[in-house]
Amino acid sequence: MEILKLEHVCYQYDNTEHMVINDVSYSFGNGKLYCITGGSGVGKSTLISLIAGLDIPVSGKILFEGNDITKINRDMYRSQKVGVIFQSYNLLQNVTAAENITLSMNISGQHVKSNSQPVYDLLERVGIDKNKADRKILKLSGGEQQRVAIARAVSSGASVLIADEPTGNLDSENETKIMDIFLRIAHEDNKCVIVVTHSEQVAGRADVVIKMEGEAH
Repeated sequence: MEILKLEHVCYQYDNTEHMVINDVSYSFGNGKLYCITGGSGVGKSTLISLIAGLDIPVSGKILFEGNDITKINRDMYRSQKVGVIFQSYNLLQNVTAAENITLSMNISGQHVKSNSQPVYDLLERVGIDKNKADRKILKLSGGEQQRVAIARAVSSGASVLIADEPTGNLDSENETKIMDIFLRIAHEDNKCVIVVTHSEQVAGRADVVIKMEGEAH
């Protein structure tokens, strides 16, 4: 089922003539893992920002469940409909993994109690047991932090997960484990998972590979 659609999307930075994203159209469905590949400067991260509602196209539309995301409540869209995972994790460092998830769930309107069982269950699904869940983020490895970041993105109930180079800071073993999680989320939970990557190994495991070239025509 189509959940996200780009229609002739264009984007350029302020005070520039160069079109970073130029007439991109594509449809994304539930239950699949998509990988967006391409060289530096072709607009992969910009495209992610547009899909996440962090930036607005200069022309064209991005539709979520048939609705133009510029016409709906973008704060609600970002907190409940789309989960974003960054290469640098972007977690709160001085609190625990469980507290990071609790805060995210509360922001999305779920109002869970601090470190409640749903929080631990969610972290368990990505391979973080209760012992590690109660550790501060600074005490976790890079691979463990990325798992917490994935759990945080999922915790809002988002239908679309977007990951920008999520394995870029990880070794091959952790890269494999992170991709196992993404594939499970896509196939078993019927989510739309979109991953930007430079890794051929990561792209090789995707259901669909989208290669951006030149000016992303």
